[in-house]
Amino acid sequence: MKKMALAGLLLAAMGGASAQVYVGGGFGPSHVNIDCPAILGKCDTSDTGYKVYGGYKLNPSVALEVAYVDFGKAKFTGGSFATDGFLINAAFRHNFTRELNGVARLGVATLDTKLSANVLGRSQTDSGTKIYVGLGAEYALQKNLKVTVGADFTSAEFQGDSGAVRLFSLGAQYDF
Repeated sequence: MKKMALAGLLLAAMGGASAQVYVGGGFGPSHVNIDCPAILGKCDTSDTGYKVYGGYKLNPSVALEVAYVDFGKAKFTGGSFATDGFLINAAFRHNFTRELNGVARLGVATLDTKLSANVLGRSQTDSGTKIYVGLGAEYALQKNLKVTVGADFTSAEFQGDSGAVRLFSLGAQYDF
């Protein structure tokens, strides 16, 4: 809950500048790359994830963004690993045409990875901060409304081990 309040506060603080603020979201297939020991049984490391974000354009080519991202769950017999958290990044845009932009993102991800083990009846959470990289494209349907595609990459930690997490998303963005 604290995370959602922090994201809301940051978005509200950015809301004062019109035509420079935007919000967006997307969902799609995600992957939590964990090594599943034989003791855990069969593993399914693919899921569906989502992200919501807000940004402030410093100029037409550079923006600062905050996002909440859920990379989904890696499920195994008797439990799961779930990874979610916040991103803070710079977004660099390049105009290919008037309607089509390419976007590269670079920043940090602060993620929580939660192990839920039904067999043991317990859960445990570990947090970590890692480098975040994203690539995407935006296509303007109208002046303020864009369709987006993106790929988000970082890694998550659990008890000293880390594994790659990624999200491929389709979504929308609205510029104020």
